[in-house]
Amino acid sequence: MKTDDELIAEYQRGREEAFAELVERHLRGVYAFAYRLVGKKEEAEDVAQETFVKAWKNLSRFNGFFPNGKPLK
Repeated sequence: MKTDDELIAEYQRGREEAFAELVERHLRGVYAFAYRLVGKKEEAEDVAQETFVKAWKNLSRFNGFFPNGKPLK
């Protein structure tokens, strides 16, 4: 199984399917978190969808999970 970082790098190189894999991998957790926040199924679905749309719009600029792509010391 590829890591999230590997899938992100693949998406950044043009493999659109990599983003779909990321969504499939994280949809359940994002939805569950959103549901805990808003408490309603429909609103949680909207929040989850908005989360993935925002990620999709910004993924081409993503440079790792740390500032400047490097872990903090």
